[in-house]
Amino acid sequence: MNYHWLDLIGLVFALCGAITLASGIIIPQKRALQVGVSRMAEASDDKNLCLSHVRNEMRESRFALIGCVLLTI
Repeated sequence: MNYHWLDLIGLVFALCGAITLASGIIIPQKRALQVGVSRMAEASDDKNLCLSHVRNEMRESRFALIGCVLLTI
């Protein structure tokens, strides 16, 4: 028997699952600032973008986005 359609359905479900997992990691810059900035931080978002926590959140978000693009391709 030829089950190529079943392989295709499995790959589509795997892709949808990976994108769903990655969507929890992909966050906009404004959300990264809310999560990574303490109450004692600067008033300017430009200065807060240099904080290590915010840079880490943005880096993880970029990697998740790149991973989604690669999975889709």
